[in-house]
Amino acid sequence: MKKKNLSIYFIGRRQGHNYYKYLPSKIENLRKYEEIGFNDTDYLHRTYFKNSSNIVFFRNKPEKTTDSIVKSLKKELSTIKNKLIINDIRSFYNYDSKNKTFEIWSRNNLFCPKFLSFSKKDLNKKNDVLAKITNFLKIYKKIILRTNNETGSRGLYILDNENQIELILKKLKKRMNHLLNDRSDTNIMCVEYVETKDCKGYRDLYRVHVLFDKIICYYVSSSKQNILYNSLMSKEDIDRFIEKNHEFGILLPKIKNEIIKSVKVLGNNIGAVEFLLVDNKPFFIELNPMWGGHAGRHGFGNSEMMKYLLINQDDLIKKIPNVYKWLDYKTFYKSIYSEIRDHYNEKY
Repeated sequence: MKKKNLSIYFIGRRQGHNYYKYLPSKIENLRKYEEIGFNDTDYLHRTYFKNSSNIVFFRNKPEKTTDSIVKSLKKELSTIKNKLIINDIRSFYNYDSKNKTFEIWSRNNLFCPKFLSFSKKDLNKKNDVLAKITNFLKIYKKIILRTNNETGSRGLYILDNENQIELILKKLKKRMNHLLNDRSDTNIMCVEYVETKDCKGYRDLYRVHVLFDKIICYYVSSSKQNILYNSLMSKEDIDRFIEKNHEFGILLPKIKNEIIKSVKVLGNNIGAVEFLLVDNKPFFIELNPMWGGHAGRHGFGNSEMMKYLLINQDDLIKKIPNVYKWLDYKTFYKSIYSEIRDHYNEKY
């Protein structure tokens, strides 16, 4: 089949909608070396004209996306016909509001945390809320209190003592009131905490990158410290890091369908899904529509750990090929855009 030249239109908070459509700009939420990988992709180029594009890619940074931006971006969809849409803005709240995420996952028989969710109106009944959270803590022994739409550890508290509940709730209510100015879907959540620490004190966090019906990359972070921060890994964690990434590569084919499903049911076609492993089953935590963080900029762990991985690449690449696939950012992003191009040619 003769290959066609296709065009892709990027749309985000400051590009492609409202008056921004008339102001060409850099691709929003751009990842390290992503633009080089995109420019190296054959038969695909960027266009600044939505109507003449074949593919529309929503690139809005979730934590900066307000209700008014969502409304404006949705308006742009009214003129889009017969185009491949990447991460349709109409699915935004499905992954941005974690209470909705967990509801959808649970409804689709995917393993994820139990939770309670409280709106601003709910919080007016203070004693009722405190009683529900206290009872939830008695059931699960350790819980997370958090806002439902902030990333990383912002607006997130772990507690195992009911004496802390009222103080933390007060702090979260203050954050919530601030967020509600621009993001009306803001809630406070009480979430089951699942302890995965092993006998050596290690916890592992799994991240798998999904595009359409394929897993394109994955890695496991391991640390005795906070696993939310990849940068905390050090040379002392190397053996564990290699072991867990190798083991997961063997397990992955058995659970890949669940992982792919976790992205699709939220209405996304690209994303990095994060989860724990509980009895070798994925316990889903979060979906990032376009990933970032330390691993996407600097690699794994601190500089000493990265130096070790690079020096020993020839010896390790057969055991943990996923790690080196990720670190080859230019080729990684070229493969993503090549897959998007090929998907369009197959489906449209």
